[in-house]
Amino acid sequence: MADDTRDPDNDQPRAQPKGPANTMPGGMAHTAGGKTNEELTYFQVVRNLGPDYYLNFYKRPCVRDSQLNGIAAGFVGGGIAGILRRPVYICTNWGVGTWCAVSCLSYQYCQYWRSKEKDGINQMKEIMEKKRANIEAKREARRKAKDEHDRLEEERRREEQRRRSWGYWINKNVRFW
Repeated sequence: MADDTRDPDNDQPRAQPKGPANTMPGGMAHTAGGKTNEELTYFQVVRNLGPDYYLNFYKRPCVRDSQLNGIAAGFVGGGIAGILRRPVYICTNWGVGTWCAVSCLSYQYCQYWRSKEKDGINQMKEIMEKKRANIEAKREARRKAKDEHDRLEEERRREEQRRRSWGYWINKNVRFW
């Protein structure tokens, strides 16, 4: 059995690769049994987002609507608890819990419909590109047909003009021998 660490051509030791050969730059080295990159924890990700992410959260799509739905639902949940003669701290817990639940559900619902809308827009773009290509192909075919028709018409007109000339008549009707 041959030694895999030696080059068979010159019997020199083969250079060992510095890392997995099948990884992309910036990718994970876990593709074919390589070493895994350092796993990020939730708190590291939260820390790396920066203050602008948290200070401008209300500007993101769906946040405002979901928060308004959550606030209204929180008032309803706390109000129902109050109508049922629960203590104040239970009413506030119901209000906050309802606010959290409805806000999260409303946000996810909005994100779902936004993704469906984006998919529809992407599909419509593809359809429009196909239609535009089809229209261009038809326009090109019409242009080629018109060019061909114009060329044939020009040949017919030249032939007609040649036949009307004296040279054609003389060549056709006058024979010297």
